[in-house]
Amino acid sequence: MYTEQRPKGLPLTENERNLIAYLLKKGYNQTAIAKELGVWPSTICREIKRGQVEQLNGSTWEYYTIYSPQKAQGRAEYMRTAHGPDLKISNRFDYLAALESWMLSGSSPEDAIHQVGNDYGITISKTTCYRYIEMKLFSTLRFKHLPQGHPKTGKSGHSHSNVSHPGHRSIERRAKEVQTRESVGHWEIDSVIGKASGQSESLLVISERKTRAEIILKAESKTSAETVRQLRRLRRYFGSDWKLIFHTLTSDNGSEFADQTAIDGLGVTMFYCHPQSPHERGTNEVNNKLIRRKFPKGQSLSRVTQTQATQVQHWVNNYSRPMFGGSSAADMLKAEFEKLPLHDRAKVYRFFGLT
Repeated sequence: MYTEQRPKGLPLTENERNLIAYLLKKGYNQTAIAKELGVWPSTICREIKRGQVEQLNGSTWEYYTIYSPQKAQGRAEYMRTAHGPDLKISNRFDYLAALESWMLSGSSPEDAIHQVGNDYGITISKTTCYRYIEMKLFSTLRFKHLPQGHPKTGKSGHSHSNVSHPGHRSIERRAKEVQTRESVGHWEIDSVIGKASGQSESLLVISERKTRAEIILKAESKTSAETVRQLRRLRRYFGSDWKLIFHTLTSDNGSEFADQTAIDGLGVTMFYCHPQSPHERGTNEVNNKLIRRKFPKGQSLSRVTQTQATQVQHWVNNYSRPMFGGSSAADMLKAEFEKLPLHDRAKVYRFFGLT
């Protein structure tokens, strides 16, 4: 007997129809039968109506109606021939259950498909997965449970003005190799806040443009002085490797990034996006959505430690990326670091959790 609701869309089998007939003879009502089979009572109600036949009582010579599992099964087999092509997964709802488990734990459809792989002998595309969600083939998973909801179409265009501070170096002056992501060492920087108020409600997040690798630092406050202090701490940690790993930074016009002179003084060139143009820091924005799965918006960050922030950093960096064919940002970053003459490779790898 079943003890849980089965995935929606899974048809009754011939054995289950025979079981329905047996339970009806035993005096079970439709609700009790539904509980035994793990389906909704309405499913049993419709099934009984579809399988009804009239029989003659030899003693009273009166007709009565009963449920015939043979008729119901024959009708189901006939109706199946009128359908279009079968689902790609056939009856492998265990595969859907595995995908659902990953997606409910925070994975995107692409990542869930990659994580499950070919363990069940089948695999589906991202588009098919979205279609199955729309068809409600998953037990509980709906678009609202996905990290970014339903896939959306792109925006048509963008308009912007110059940077808000006349003394800031505009993103328009950034070299072509930075824009085209040709080399490693060009980073985007942003703040992720918890609650709207509070001095300790901020994380400093830094995203590498080519590899999509992430650095997450717990900031004491959302100020320009704290930003510079955190960057100086990074420079001390990496030592002589700092200049090999960090070439440029690109930020929005937030007050915490206002001290261009101090940041330039660290040996990294600072650029500023146009106002109200988050798409110019696209890597930041995508990685921030991953970070928000672990630190939801509105949740206090005041008690978050650097250790916890580093754990999320490693999770983001090891998250599989469809754009890299399933490889992670950590994989891509390590491949780039292998090309650099790092002075203390072990220390750098330890910071990013590379093996």
